[in-house]
Amino acid sequence: MKNEKSSGKLNWHPAFLQAIQHELYDYLDLLEFKYEYQLTTEPLRIDLLVIKKPRDLIIEKNIGKIFRSENIIEYKSPDDYLSIKDFLKVYAYANLYAAITSDVDFSDITLTFIESRYPRKLLKYLTEIRKYKIEETSSGIYYVHGDYLPIQIIESKRLSDRENL
Repeated sequence: MKNEKSSGKLNWHPAFLQAIQHELYDYLDLLEFKYEYQLTTEPLRIDLLVIKKPRDLIIEKNIGKIFRSENIIEYKSPDDYLSIKDFLKVYAYANLYAAITSDVDFSDITLTFIESRYPRKLLKYLTEIRKYKIEETSSGIYYVHGDYLPIQIIESKRLSDRENL
């Protein structure tokens, strides 16, 4: 309370919680309220962030053609797989990154997901639930169409040996 008074700011969240509970009084026995719920126990980390300098650089390499100025990459090791929850988490990271990074707009960001095998469940989710279109632009590189962000999924074992390590 001391910091609130000295800074001139009031902590409105406790009052807001009380107001919501009052508004939903008839349902209190059927609802659970988690006040200032902590989402993660670990720090939020992006596997790899690739920033283009200069921002207007055109990348001809197959895995980087989709890149804008800020590129978030999620990598799954050969013994792991890319799940729907992984997709949702990294998509949330893109939103958070745009929200907290000065001079970065959401339109500056791309998402790349890399794994060694074909992400069947994720692609089914993206096409059937999200209604996205999937296009295999070259061997092992799939562009996801239908979202505001450019998204690609790379099946690393299918990449061209001639073009990729």
